[in-house]
Amino acid sequence: MIKKKKRNKQNLGWLFVSPWVFGFVSLTVLPLLYSLYLSFHDWNMFSDPKFVGLKNFELLFDKTSIYGDAFYAALSNNLIYVCVAAVINFTVGITIAWSIFRPSKLNSTLRTIIYMPSMIISFALSMMMSPIFSSNEFSLINQIRQAMGLDLQNWLGTRGQGVWVLCILCFWGVGGAMMTYISGMKNIDKSVYEAAKLDGAANMRLLVSICLPLLAPMIVYQVIMTFVGGLQAFDNVMGLATICGGNGTANMGTDNSLATLVFYLYNLGFKDFKMGMASALGWITFAITGVFGIALLVFVQKTGYYSIDGD
Repeated sequence: MIKKKKRNKQNLGWLFVSPWVFGFVSLTVLPLLYSLYLSFHDWNMFSDPKFVGLKNFELLFDKTSIYGDAFYAALSNNLIYVCVAAVINFTVGITIAWSIFRPSKLNSTLRTIIYMPSMIISFALSMMMSPIFSSNEFSLINQIRQAMGLDLQNWLGTRGQGVWVLCILCFWGVGGAMMTYISGMKNIDKSVYEAAKLDGAANMRLLVSICLPLLAPMIVYQVIMTFVGGLQAFDNVMGLATICGGNGTANMGTDNSLATLVFYLYNLGFKDFKMGMASALGWITFAITGVFGIALLVFVQKTGYYSIDGD
């Protein structure tokens, strides 16, 4: 009788979770497996898929092909963007958070003001860069250059420069990192700060020796989120590419100046109709993300910054 009741409870539990299981399998697992299948095929979405083996991956890794050139440009832009975004979110986010995390009406107002820009849609924010960084003579940057006697500069359409405009947009989203760090700082016991102050620790010493070590879990979390978000950069890049135009691969700016992995994947699949190659690029991006995640996990465990799951 007892076993029957336990079995009934288990069946009831499976009944409650079955909608999630069905959604996970049908909307996540099956599409992943199908994309893996397509990565070994040539498919334009209209004809039957044609098996090509590793050709899609070979073309993407071949620097001499147009696909390989765009892939390495996207990879380079993504790595620069991720690293700069991580540095900005950490340094600027920590600095602002430490300055205004203490409770007061002024700090509450400042937190709201600083956080508000991160709520702007990335595509709209990118379009707002048109009066500043567009290649015509009326853009703000080019007007300043003309006043200094310099030639006009096509920032968005020059390979190696467009990505830095993308990096500048990171400052508008620093409010999210600031709020993450503030939540961590408020959870630190005040008695720790008070004890350090009694020992003569100044404000900077409190930040470096007390706050940052205890904030390690939040810092690691923010780094992971920044990396994942940076690899998925899409809407902000599309907004800049709309301003830029150009003749690059699938309209990713002149000479692929604004190429990123996900933006390139979108263009391969829905503009060039090379869904097989787009799937291959998706799995490459997934592999890069996985390698970084594992490396960060190992780093955290080896250095002993904080334990994971009680280890």
